[in-house]
Formats: sequence, C-alpha cells, structure tokens
Amino acid sequence: MDSMLSAFDPSMPGHDVFGLKDAPEENTISHAELYRILGDHLRYRTRQKGKRAQLQSAKLDGVMMAKRDLSEADLSGASLVGADLNGANLSGTSLYCADLRGCDLRYARLDHADLRGASFKGANLNYAMMDFADLRAATMLRMGDRLKFQGNAHDESPFGAVDFTGTSLRHASFRNARLDHANFTDALLEGASFRGARMRTACFRNAVLSGFHLEKLGVPASNLKAGLAPPTPAAQRRAKSLLAELEAHHEWFTSLGQKGRPATIDGEDLRPLGEFLKGLCLAGLSARKVIAVSVDFSGCQLQAARFDGADVRAARFVGSDLSGASFLHAKRTHASFRNARIQDLTLYTGNILAFRADAPHGPPGSFDDAQIGASAFLAGLSEQSGNC
Repeated sequence: MDSMLSAFDPSMPGHDVFGLKDAPEENTISHAELYRILGDHLRYRTRQKGKRAQLQSAKLDGVMMAKRDLSEADLSGASLVGADLNGANLSGTSLYCADLRGCDLRYARLDHADLRGASFKGANLNYAMMDFADLRAATMLRMGDRLKFQGNAHDESPFGAVDFTGTSLRHASFRNARLDHANFTDALLEGASFRGARMRTACFRNAVLSGFHLEKLGVPASNLKAGLAPPTPAAQRRAKSLLAELEAHHEWFTSLGQKGRPATIDGEDLRPLGEFLKGLCLAGLSARKVIAVSVDFSGCQLQAARFDGADVRAARFVGSDLSGASFLHAKRTHASFRNARIQDLTLYTGNILAFRADAPHGPPGSFDDAQIGASAFLAGLSEQSGNC
C-alpha cells in the first residue's frame, strides 16, 4: 500500500495533459484516514449512519480499491493515476475532472457517474459499465491562495473534453451516455455498446472500431477518419491460406530448413486468425505493418521477427521469445509481454542482433514480468508499464 501515497512526479509522461497552473499541494490522505473515510462511506451506503466520502482533489495515485463500493462518493478533481479499481462500484460517483490515467477499471460500474472533464488516458475499462454517465467537456477552476486550472488539452477535441486516448474499452457499455466531444483517439472499442448515446461530436481517430455497427453511431465520417474498421471479407477469406503459410514457416523452423518455407506476411490482416498462432515457431518472420490487434502470439518463438510499423494493440506475447525482434514504430497499446523473453540475440556467426522498440506515442504495452536482458535496447520501455 505504500505506493498509494507516493509523491506525484510532475515530469511523468502525460502530466502536462492537465495544464496545471500554480497548483497547490495535493490533498494527501494517510492510510488510516482513507480507511476511516471508506468505512464511514460503507455505513452511509448501507444506511447505518456513516458519512458520504468527500475526497475532492484527493491524492490517491496507485490506491488499491478493487471491488470497493464507492457509489455516490465525491472524487471530483481527485488524482487516481494508476489506481486499482477493478470491479469497483462507482455508480453515481462524482469524478468531475478527475485524473484516472492508467487506472484498472475493468468490470467497474460507472453508470450515472459524473465523468465530465475526466482523463482515462491509457486506462483499462474492458467490460466497464458507463450507462447514462455524463461525459461532456468540463474544466475546473479553484480560488484560494493559488489558482488551479484543470482540464484536458489535446488536438482532437475541445479543451476540457473527456479523454479516452489509448484506453481499452472492449465490451464497455455507454448506453444513453452523454459523450459530447469525448476523445476516443487510439482507443480499443471492440464490442463496445453505444446504444442511445449522444456522441455526434465525439472523435474516434485511429480507434479500433469493430464488433458494433458503425452506421448506427450517428458520428460524422470525418470523426471516424483513420479508424480501424473490422476485417474485410477479403481478409476473412485470406485467413486459411495465411495460416497455412505460417504453419509452413513453423515446419521450416523446426526442421532446420529441411521442410516448409519461410513466410513473409508484411501488411497482412491477422485478426481473423485470433488464437490460432499460439505456440508456433515463427523465428525470423517478416511481419512489417501487419494488423494484429488482439491476436494471441503467446508461447511463440519470434526471435529476430520484424513487427516494424505493425498494429499489435492488445495483442498477447505472453511467454514468447522476442530475442532480437524489432517493434520500431509499432502500435502496441495494451499489448501484453508478460514473461516474454526480451533481449539481444547472439547469432551463430557471433554477431549481435539487438532487440529494438522505440519509445511509444501514448501508453506503452505492458512489459511487467518480461525477461528483459540487460543489453536490450528498449528506449525506456522497461521503465514504463501499461495494462494487460
């Protein structure tokens, strides 16, 4: 729990999203005080007297509150960066202009919540419920000894708009939500529900748009530009022959070149293959600019593979060997590299093939528990973690 009250680093990537001006010290709360407030709130919610939680502008970065009942609490302006709110009940809660970047909000209830002006950048909201939530643009102005001006700033939506940039929202529900000007740039929206939502001014640039009917969103085509649509019928038909090529590559690798043949799949859409690639030996694979969103490469041999410019958002590389692989300019938001082997590769000639991955634009993939070699060139990735 010590991380719950760790000091907020103003140099943290993305901190300037809020444009804080002469901000006073955050309202840091001790462990004991937080437990007391949560206990009082639980009694309040169960009609045993108690008191509603008042945590306006509270400093709660990294707090562990999974499955807690925080419904109707006041967390307006609070900082909850990286907090664990998995399965938490935030129904009717005020999170007005709150900072929820990088939070784990999977399966959380946020229905009827006040989410105006909040930032969810890089958070995981898979299966979260935001039905009837208020997600309109908003800013916060505080007067006191100092002036604090808070609001999301980004290029795609007006100042103060709710920011879902790079957020994982697979199977999240936004039924009848008010999404005026919400920014879904680079978000993962597979299977999300927007029935009855007000969202004509929302931005979906580069978002993954599959599992729901785009024509029913009522969003202008200009707001959907560069969005990733579902696999085309041609990609679906191509899947069988593409799998055969990759299985031939597996045979070529495992037979030391005696059978099969190496594959080059640059630019292919791998999404129809789903979990069929798990455990294959695909060392040396050329997979530049492939679309592999949510594809499962778990347990694969991918030494010296090339994923440069690929879209591997939410892909799984769990337990894979990525020695000497390259992910330069790849999109890898919410990709999981848990227990993957990430290091330079020593070739039989004695030459070294470096693992390469440039610093991400937006939330990185998760490298937690990856076996990262000391010499691997990660451009700072090993110091960052995302969600998986």
